[in-house]
Amino acid sequence: MKARVAAYVELVRPHNVVASALSTALGYLVASRALGVPPALLDLAIACSVVALVAAGGYAVNDYFDYRVDLVNKPYRPIPSGRVTLSEALRLSIALGVAGVLLSAYFGALSLLYVVLNSLLVYAYSAKIKEAGLLGNLVVSLEGAATIVYGSLVVYLRTGAPEALLASIIPSSIAFTLLLGREVVKTIEDYYADTERNVRSLPRTIGLRASAAVASAILLTVLPLSVLPALLGHYNKLVYIPLAAVTVALVVHSSIRIMLSKNIVSTATKVRSELKVAVFTGIAALLISSIVAST
Repeated sequence: MKARVAAYVELVRPHNVVASALSTALGYLVASRALGVPPALLDLAIACSVVALVAAGGYAVNDYFDYRVDLVNKPYRPIPSGRVTLSEALRLSIALGVAGVLLSAYFGALSLLYVVLNSLLVYAYSAKIKEAGLLGNLVVSLEGAATIVYGSLVVYLRTGAPEALLASIIPSSIAFTLLLGREVVKTIEDYYADTERNVRSLPRTIGLRASAAVASAILLTVLPLSVLPALLGHYNKLVYIPLAAVTVALVVHSSIRIMLSKNIVSTATKVRSELKVAVFTGIAALLISSIVAST
């Protein structure tokens, strides 16, 4: 029983689910700070739960559709390793997604619509859009940024102040850019396995070296964007700047590493992991500095 539960937990990628929930908290707290209103902890918890449920369902269905690719690229994952069946993964995905959608109705019709549309996009990505290459990368990055926007949307729905939504523009833009760069790196890593689903990925379209240049260019765009929060009053500079510096250092190192690599595919695996750390330090920089600024 414990092994089965552990396999289900692994299937939904809990570290990514936590990152999604924290991103939602970031959007909520930044919007609250922008309006000068105290955060409502119940609203914050429900908003994070909505995103966590939908994200978990999305990761489960992604593995469902990626079954054949994972047999080649990631045979240790729960489905190809035989620890979770395809039907179990699909049922779990639907249950989690529906739970998230239903919970989103707590904030009203606009919240429900936003979550339904994003949930459908997540499922469409796994089923088909992923095969469209760069479009799939854009969708994944957009969905990551959308978690921040949802947190701010909840504050807007409670207050009616459009400034709540405006507060999410900079952090969601940083998230989108960093995630897009990481997604391109992942397509380099998956270069050989992508032939299984005939994915029109960027590396298979323009080549590995050119894709590395694209990933590097996108990632380096994070640098000027990361300066913007330090110029705003929504974040505590003493907290933000050191943590943001760590994120920027990781991003720059990753960009140089992928560009100068002789074996781009194997290097992409290491860079992908490094950029995941950058995602978490970036969230921490924005989230912690916004919390400190609000106290």
